[in-house]
Amino acid sequence: MPIPLPLPAELLHHADAALLLDQLLCLEDSRLEARLVVRSGTAFSDASGNLPCWVGPEIMAQAIAALSGYRSLRDNGRSAAIGLLLGVRSYQADRHEFTVGETLDVEVVESLLDDAGRAVFDCRISCSGETVASGALTVFQPPDDSFLAGESERDD
Repeated sequence: MPIPLPLPAELLHHADAALLLDQLLCLEDSRLEARLVVRSGTAFSDASGNLPCWVGPEIMAQAIAALSGYRSLRDNGRSAAIGLLLGVRSYQADRHEFTVGETLDVEVVESLLDDAGRAVFDCRISCSGETVASGALTVFQPPDDSFLAGESERDD
């Protein structure tokens, strides 16, 4: 009997209107698939309730964060420390918006990970089996959040 997958809210630090992912579909060591139904009232929705295509990298980043949260929960028994989006490369969307009611599937695959915690993920968003957006995200997952303490002590 398969083990049920956690809910995205159990793995992410996002809440309420900032959380876009609805469910996890597949969870592997370096790959995750998730699903969301576009709904109005999110922190990213436009006046019509749709998600502009520039929200695509945020959807991808939330899937990466869910994978990181799962790894941390599995390996350390707690949610992941803060993660940072360092860059987005080659993002392409074949539409201007994701429409209210559409079901979007997002897949993220880790293609590179270094010892410092930097990683590159190849990402795609599909709707009805067709890829509607893709790109590569570079992220940083520090081993803990101690680097934030140094930032808060800066006197610039």
